[in-house]
Amino acid sequence: MKKIKIILLSLVLSATASPSFASEQLFTAEDGFVLNANYFEPKATSDAAVLMLHQCNFNQSMYQQVGKKLAKRNVHALSLDFRGFGKSVTNETNIKSLAKLPREEQRKGWRAIRAFWPKDVQHAYDFLRNKVGAKGNIGIIGASCGGGQAKILAQNNAVKVLAFFSSGIIRDGDKSIELYKKHHAATPTLFIDAIDDGAFTGLQKAFKLNTHKESQFITYKGDGHGYPLFDLDPNLTSTITKWFSTQLNK
Repeated sequence: MKKIKIILLSLVLSATASPSFASEQLFTAEDGFVLNANYFEPKATSDAAVLMLHQCNFNQSMYQQVGKKLAKRNVHALSLDFRGFGKSVTNETNIKSLAKLPREEQRKGWRAIRAFWPKDVQHAYDFLRNKVGAKGNIGIIGASCGGGQAKILAQNNAVKVLAFFSSGIIRDGDKSIELYKKHHAATPTLFIDAIDDGAFTGLQKAFKLNTHKESQFITYKGDGHGYPLFDLDPNLTSTITKWFSTQLNK
């Protein structure tokens, strides 16, 4: 009987002591706005990191499992709530509040919020750069609207690896194709989307333009957009984390 009690106590203590990896990080923007993020810290020293940018019908929690698995693979991971989403909100800056306004006011408010995002995202990148050092490697995954912010960030900073998740990053009739060729086509990139999703055509064009031999395109049937694909494919989280870990440590 004593042996059974000891074993059970040991299991309880082990479960209690198990690290969750995640901690809340707050960044104060130039205008005083407080941005919220989840930081997944690896146990050992690491010079590899991934910044995770969510889609605009979700928040940073969509990357909870990805962040945990990256940390277990000894990669720093940070999942940021965009201004107006999740915990990065105020009474005046909240997409849920915007949705209750007349259409034109919604558009005006939406444009005002998005105008801050590039500088907001830069704070998150700078946090990871401080973690990995000047010679460390940083990757970015952007889902849907987050892919656009990933592109902007990668144009202005050292980014070794990219992933675009249901994000139509190329459109006909604008400068997006030339900008992609100039800034991103040589970067190892993981493309993920469902073939009937609205972003698929743009991602397909970007994949064809990409010149890196190790870039990959994961496709699914149906019209799943971003986060639902994690439920469709139970292995997607592991696929993403393994790919980033491999590319960042080369």
